[in-house]
Amino acid sequence: MKYFVFNKASDYERGYGEHMTYHSAGLIMEEGYSGRASFWSRILDSVSDGTVWHRLTCSAPKAGQAVVRISFYTSDEIVILNGDEALDLRKVLQSEKLLLSQKKEIFQPFLRKELQLETDILLHSLAGRYLWFLLEVYPQEPGQTEIGDFMVYFPAESWTAHLPEIYRSEMGNDSFLDRFLSIYQSIYDDISWQIREFANCLDPWVAGPELLHWLTSWLDVEEPYMWTEGQLRYLLAHAMEFFEARGTGKGIEMFVELYTGETPFVIEWQEWEGTTDFPGRLLKSLYEDDPYSVTVLVREECIPTYKDHQALLRLLEQIKPVQMDIHLVVLEPYIFVDGYSYLGVNSVLGQYTKAGLGKGGRMNLTMIS
Repeated sequence: MKYFVFNKASDYERGYGEHMTYHSAGLIMEEGYSGRASFWSRILDSVSDGTVWHRLTCSAPKAGQAVVRISFYTSDEIVILNGDEALDLRKVLQSEKLLLSQKKEIFQPFLRKELQLETDILLHSLAGRYLWFLLEVYPQEPGQTEIGDFMVYFPAESWTAHLPEIYRSEMGNDSFLDRFLSIYQSIYDDISWQIREFANCLDPWVAGPELLHWLTSWLDVEEPYMWTEGQLRYLLAHAMEFFEARGTGKGIEMFVELYTGETPFVIEWQEWEGTTDFPGRLLKSLYEDDPYSVTVLVREECIPTYKDHQALLRLLEQIKPVQMDIHLVVLEPYIFVDGYSYLGVNSVLGQYTKAGLGKGGRMNLTMIS
């Protein structure tokens, strides 16, 4: 069985919406708008005249959130005569000059079915090479109304065709037996679809949010809700690289960079071991004089809130070697004597001004960058 899928912005943009916008999950009402909204789907071409369409599935709004009415149109012609004028149905549908009422009037001869939107609609009564539909949304409570994941199956294949002749004596596109068997046929088709598409469920770039979190459990990603969806997809797609480096300085750098969006500075004890005199004493005070400790320096802009700071600490605890201690330092954009001040990182040389003592005999703390 063939099908059309609406699963990306371009699928919706080829239609026409009024007070409806598009995002990854489908259609949503314009923010702040509470009146009637509408959406015309693109015109679907089955490439065969007289095609009998099978079913439509979608994600409908929650009960009480909105009333959505759907109207189905079919035709074997894409260009029609309106008086002496030839009209291309696709141009009529996408026209910004025509009002909703005007478009409905032009399309009236092709209207085949009107009903309230459901998650699964049988279309066996619709025939024609081209099919399109109109959604009219009437919100009933505040908040965004989401509709999406449309799939239109064709051509109609009834299980009655596999029954003995006596059971097909009243066979038709809208017979009771045909509609009754379509319930089980739809369940069977859905299961078959899930089996065929299961490989895509394992692809981190296309798996849905719920499946994405399920996949993270395979790789022992703790607290997946700390990450954004995009970060999780990247982490799963490059899992081999990340987990090969896990527990090393390079691994800490990779995980922190993915989380913060910027490469951190990872200082290990052996990098300054053996330094003597004043530099050695200063380094010991800054970077912990312990071979089982690692210091991670991150700019303040990367973790601006206390919540971000605590989340990064939890992440570091999850990816560090068991016996190691992690010392997280947030680089503030100031110059501190004998502190974490690095030229070109969290400070730059600016215009020279003479230092002076402020009130109370203390030197003013001024931002250099």
